[in-house]
Amino acid sequence: MNNPNNPQTSPRRLHPLIAVAAGAVIIASLAATAAITGLFPKASSNGAVNDQTQSAAVTQQQQPVVDTAQPARLPAQPQPQAAAQQQSAEQQAAEQQAAQQQTAQQQAQQAQQAEQAPRAPAPTSPQYAQQPQQQYAPQQPAQPAHCSTCGTVEAISVVRQEGHGTGLGAVGGAVAGGVVGNQFGSGNGRTAMTLLGALGGGLAGNSVEKHLRSTTSYSVRVRMENGKTRYFTYHEAPPFQQGQRVRVQNGTLVAG
Repeated sequence: MNNPNNPQTSPRRLHPLIAVAAGAVIIASLAATAAITGLFPKASSNGAVNDQTQSAAVTQQQQPVVDTAQPARLPAQPQPQAAAQQQSAEQQAAEQQAAQQQTAQQQAQQAQQAEQAPRAPAPTSPQYAQQPQQQYAPQQPAQPAHCSTCGTVEAISVVRQEGHGTGLGAVGGAVAGGVVGNQFGSGNGRTAMTLLGALGGGLAGNSVEKHLRSTTSYSVRVRMENGKTRYFTYHEAPPFQQGQRVRVQNGTLVAG
């Protein structure tokens, strides 16, 4: 019995391309053998030579015959209009040259006449003794004296300074908040509400105390006439307005 694990051997087939190539080689070999043995007729070259000779003869007959005895054509005669233009240009050049010569002659005659004319003596003007002139320096306009204590109010700014807490407000707020928080809830809830009330009351009391202790001041900026800038602080609203002229007197500002 045959073993089922062994593959069955199949017959090998020739590839089509190899078969075509082998056939082409055989045909080429047969054709070469026939050409060598003289089985194929040879092309005659006499006919080709005769055809070339006839075509050359026809070409020579078609070429025109040049008559060397015929004289070469003369160049075209210039047109009458061009001759007239050339003649007018020559006339204009001659006239310009004559005018230049005439102008040069006239200038030479005028120069000769000017040299021959007697020169009249130049009139002498009477001389007077010159008096020394006094030189005055230009007077500069008097500049107004600067007022070192005068100026103009440029701006008035409000400055708010927050006060410092002493702790009394925080303690009072915590006590009040704890009392209010103790009114809500029961058991642990009441305790939590008491703590929250005390904390919130302390913060609120501290803020209220700082607000009550805060101060407000006014900063007045003055532009002096000498170009400097000075600042003056007032704890109350100053009696000046922006753009008003002021002057410094005893360290404070005075209107005017």
